[in-house]
Amino acid sequence: MKHAYTLTHGKLLIFLLIFLCGCGGGDYHPYKCPPQKHIVPGVAYNVYIENSGSMAGYLGNNADFKKVLISFVSDIQARLKREPQLFFISGHTCPFRSQTNIPLIKSVMNLNPGILKALCPANGSSLLPQVIDSCTTQMGEKVSILISDCIFSDKGGNSSLAEAEMKVFMSNKFKTEGMLSTIVIKYNSLFSGVYYAESIGGKPVKVNNINRPYYLLLFGKKENLAALLQAIDFKSYPGYEASYCLSANDSTDGAYAAMSYYNKKGNYEYAKPACRMLLTGAEANKGTFQFSLNADLSMLGYPEDYLQDVNNYTVNDNFSVVNVKKDTGIMHTLTLKTDHLQSRHVLKIGLGYELPSWVIQTGNENDRKPSDSLQQHQTYGFRELMSGISQAYKASNATHFFTIPITPITIRN
Repeated sequence: MKHAYTLTHGKLLIFLLIFLCGCGGGDYHPYKCPPQKHIVPGVAYNVYIENSGSMAGYLGNNADFKKVLISFVSDIQARLKREPQLFFISGHTCPFRSQTNIPLIKSVMNLNPGILKALCPANGSSLLPQVIDSCTTQMGEKVSILISDCIFSDKGGNSSLAEAEMKVFMSNKFKTEGMLSTIVIKYNSLFSGVYYAESIGGKPVKVNNINRPYYLLLFGKKENLAALLQAIDFKSYPGYEASYCLSANDSTDGAYAAMSYYNKKGNYEYAKPACRMLLTGAEANKGTFQFSLNADLSMLGYPEDYLQDVNNYTVNDNFSVVNVKKDTGIMHTLTLKTDHLQSRHVLKIGLGYELPSWVIQTGNENDRKPSDSLQQHQTYGFRELMSGISQAYKASNATHFFTIPITPITIRN
C-alpha cells in the first residue's frame, strides 16, 4: 500500500516543472509578458520664440508660421490640459504677457514686428548655443520648445567652427542636465521683411512674400516628450516638411516587444511566451529570411512619421528593417529581413544618429539671394548645426546609435 503522501511519477514531474518555472529555473515562464504601464507625467511646457531681427519677417497674418504657433499653443491647452509658458529669447529672455482680458491665443495672433520689438527688444544677432543653453535648464519635469530660423555660425560667420563648438556645448549639456532627447522639425512659411544674409556678413536684404524655412527644436526627457508626441501630430500643421530625432541610451529604458508570424519569409518557430524574442528552426526561402515583431515604441519620445520611416533604423548582422506598420493602439509591427542568414544571430535594433538627406540638402553656405527658389528652402549653416548635435549624441553612446530597449532577438537554425 502506498504511503498517503507519496507522489506518483506523473504528479512528481508536474510538481518539478512548476517549481522550476516558478523559481526562474530554465528559460520557460508560465505567464505572459505584461505590457509596460504608461504614466503621463506632470510636465511644464515652455515655448521660446527667438526674436532676433531675422525672425520678424514670419509674423505676417497670412504666414503659416503664426498659424502653427497658434495651433501648437492651443493644442497644449486642449489636449494636454496645460497652460504653456511663452517667452521671447535672443541674448536675453523675456516672458510673453498677453494683454489684459485678451486670451493668450488672440494675443499670439496679434503679434507683429512692432509688438515683438516692444515686448522684447532684440540686442543684435543671437548665438544658438547660448539660446539653447537658456532654454534647457532644470529639465527634469519640463519640455522646452525653441522656435527659430536656425541660421548658424560663430561670431565671425564661420559655420564649420560653430559645428565644433556645438558638439562641445551639447556634450557639456548632457553632463549638467542628463541625457536629453532632441527633436528637430522643419516647417516652411511665407516671409516678408528683412533677411540678413549671413554669407555676406549679415547684410540686410529686403524681400516680400518669399518662402523661408523655420524649425521647432524640442528638448526634454524621453518620457516627457512622449506625452507631447502622443497628444499632438506635428505633421498635420501647415508647412510641415521633415523631422530628425536624437535620443540617448539609458539603462533604465524599457519597451514591450513580442515575436510574430506576420509577413514572414522562410520558416521559423518562436519560443513561448513570444516576448522571449527567440526564433528557432530558422530557414531561408530562396536565400531570403524575414520575420516580424510587435513593439510598443510609444514611450521612446519619437514622432510617429519618424518611427514609420525604415531609413531611420539600423540593425546588425546584415539585417535591415524593411517595413514598419502602426497597429491599432500603441503597437508597431517591425519587419526585418536578410539575404545572409547564418546559423546564429543576436540582433539589436536601433535608430541612427546619421544626418538624413533632408538635413544635408537644407544646409547651405551661400544665402546671398534669399529669393532664389532653392535658397527659399535652405538655411545657412544648418547642416553644421545638426552635425554638431549629432556628434555629441554619438560621443555619448558606445554603440553610436539609440538602441531600442527590447530584449535582443536571438535567431538559430
